[in-house]
Amino acid sequence: MKRILFLLFSVCLFVSCSNEIPADVQEERQGRTLMAYLVSNNQSSDLDSYLKYNVVSMYYSLIHSEKPCALTVYYRPKPLDTDMPYPCILSFESDGKGQVNNVAEVDVENIESLIADPWQWGSFPTSRVQEAFSEIFKVAYVKKQYESASHVATDPVVMRQVIADMQAIFPSNTYGMIYGSHGTGWMKGAKTVARSFGDDGGYSIDVPELAAVLENSFSAGKLDFVLFDACMMGTAEVAYELRNATRYCIASVMETPAEGFPYKYLMKNLYADSPNYQELCTTFADYFKNEWGTCAVVDCSKMEGLATAVSAQLQEHADRLQDFDVHSVQQYGENSYRNFSFDVGDFVRQLNGGVIPASFQQALDEAVIAKSCVERTFITIRPDAERFCGIGMYLPGMVSNVSSSWESYYASAISWNDAVGWNTWK
Repeated sequence: MKRILFLLFSVCLFVSCSNEIPADVQEERQGRTLMAYLVSNNQSSDLDSYLKYNVVSMYYSLIHSEKPCALTVYYRPKPLDTDMPYPCILSFESDGKGQVNNVAEVDVENIESLIADPWQWGSFPTSRVQEAFSEIFKVAYVKKQYESASHVATDPVVMRQVIADMQAIFPSNTYGMIYGSHGTGWMKGAKTVARSFGDDGGYSIDVPELAAVLENSFSAGKLDFVLFDACMMGTAEVAYELRNATRYCIASVMETPAEGFPYKYLMKNLYADSPNYQELCTTFADYFKNEWGTCAVVDCSKMEGLATAVSAQLQEHADRLQDFDVHSVQQYGENSYRNFSFDVGDFVRQLNGGVIPASFQQALDEAVIAKSCVERTFITIRPDAERFCGIGMYLPGMVSNVSSSWESYYASAISWNDAVGWNTWK
């Protein structure tokens, strides 16, 4: 018995004196780890070069980071990709002193000029991007590969597994998620042109499903923000679905330039303990000042309050809704997505004779904490900074010549519909 007690005491003493962490146990990182979930296996258009450029930009930011930080990248490649034949997770860890994964900046002659201006050659430089990405891929730690035959990135089961794997690589006290692919806001996703988020061989994930994945993948308070580097995700419907999944939603209500968010200027802010969200939106608009775009940050925890404020407006002006002129409101959809989303603030402004009531403005300001737009025309849509409130919403039953599937799906699946009482007041 004494021998057993002595052995137990010796083990406890050894463990208490050891500073080593067992190989299969990861110490939780302090601060925020960023995750990027990038899906480039697209049917309708090719985002592969642009998403690889995003990875190059993220890597460049890590090399120049002034503090240690970590990034995991899930990349769903196109078939026959020369660098990665399978979907995989890459990890990057900066020491804050010019090295990523214990390696100094990769020796690629064109990386500085590529990052400075990817369009200086007249068109997007696919070959240069591929060269830079290939070099960075050699530096990355390939943490996990997935068999592509049975792997669909937008499958909720797959997405949950990937997120769990990413968290296991870098356990952290908080995270920020970047989703990069195609997107169409609140609309139903399917193996068709229409999608909610993502396009993996034509398959996408609906926003209610995506919100459920995130709610089940992160404990309360772990996911600081979701940044959608995808078109038309900046709607009230999306932010409301995410209210129990994350604190902030960063997105555009319009179609976004294919190049994606300018990560080379944004990553430092995204890693900050308290990100300056207005600076982020302003940086986005300044970067795309010669193109187009909108960017806004929504506090998803305030979406219940905004829903209540919208509901009150619908109730107060119920007699006007039947004959309301939706064309008087700033809208953000183009081509087949025209009229999918109208400016929330401008809608209320038009209901009230050109003035937004102070009580509604307060609810709007609490929900949309930062916003910026480029006052340039994309096809036919030109955002007006005076009318742009940062967030859009669909007006069910008020728009003619739209697909009946929009109306039925909206009524049956979108929580915002019931939250504001559209079925009651329309």
